[in-house]
Amino acid sequence: MTLNRRQLFRLTGASLGTALVSAGSSAAFAEQPEFTAPTKQNPLLLSFNENPLGMSQKAKEAIARAALYGSRYPFQQVVQFKKDLAKFVGVTPDEVLLTHGSAEAIRATIEAYNLKNTVLVQPELTYGDGAMVAEHNGMPIKNVKMGPNWSVDLEALKKAAASEAKKHHVIVYLVNPNNPTSTIADCGFLIKWIKSQPKNTFFVLDEAYGEFVNDPSFKSGVELVKQGFDNLVVLKTFSKIFAMAGMRLGYAIGAVSVINKIRDHVAYEVMMNQSTLAAAMAEMNDKEFLAESKESNDKAREILYKALDELKIPYLPSQTNFVFIDLKAPLKPFFEHMKDENIMVGRPFPPALQWCRISLGTPAEMTYFVEKLKEFRKKGWI
Repeated sequence: MTLNRRQLFRLTGASLGTALVSAGSSAAFAEQPEFTAPTKQNPLLLSFNENPLGMSQKAKEAIARAALYGSRYPFQQVVQFKKDLAKFVGVTPDEVLLTHGSAEAIRATIEAYNLKNTVLVQPELTYGDGAMVAEHNGMPIKNVKMGPNWSVDLEALKKAAASEAKKHHVIVYLVNPNNPTSTIADCGFLIKWIKSQPKNTFFVLDEAYGEFVNDPSFKSGVELVKQGFDNLVVLKTFSKIFAMAGMRLGYAIGAVSVINKIRDHVAYEVMMNQSTLAAAMAEMNDKEFLAESKESNDKAREILYKALDELKIPYLPSQTNFVFIDLKAPLKPFFEHMKDENIMVGRPFPPALQWCRISLGTPAEMTYFVEKLKEFRKKGWI
């Protein structure tokens, strides 16, 4: 993306333009949103792990076409979409369940497998929806301590689950890649564990960020579903790389028996929003947009990495569209200073109270952000 002089000064200095160019450019970024400095009314959102490019043009056009049929129920569209989504994933339509965002899939799954004596086992530092649903349903929660550098200690998780399974049914809730750490679990260990089919144990694999992963060792749990295992469900979403967070579409992938069980706890699968389905279909088929989103995210990450290295701010290697950085100080002052600059960063994630999750914006947005980091260093704030 080429920046003229006026745009450079919007970035609060020509050095920002130089930094952006040095990070690399591509014709694929010609359609990226023009960057302007954030304001109180229009802050820079680096807080919710959204796709900063917004929906693709093809998705927007699909929504406009779908609006012509807004007076009709979407029964046929749901059936057709499930067929196309199943083909996209590599399973059968009966192995897919549509939900209103992956949040509904999390809730429905935990409720479906919540027997009278069920315990939720999870890493202590992870996405909170699983525990929130468990708590709401009166389910005990076993939080397992993290490994070095906030890694998911699968060995400890396995021991904790096995201990609980002697007297209880167990739901293992695992976000992979993990949120907020952005790291992946040892997939070889995880797959072997699931294949061993431990007694009284069901696995919920939340793969909301799987499409961003660069590490070749990452393996999706979908492969186990294809092999016929019925002791797991894989949850995915259109909110992240597909840029549809506001459209609310998620899905679960599992054996037919698993999907049927979870379906009983979903409000009404056949009543999905028609515009949402049209947009999702367009996004799935728009390989160029998905590749652009991935490339933009990778470039934005490198811009942030470079600045963090220069400032000697520790961080965890990221496999998603966010980076977990170590402030070595309480989060609140940093959060408030960024808010004063009209930049919103991630909320606290106990027990990592000195760490901050930074969602990745566009390369231009991250260039602006790292300049603010450098200003904060000069002021002694970080």
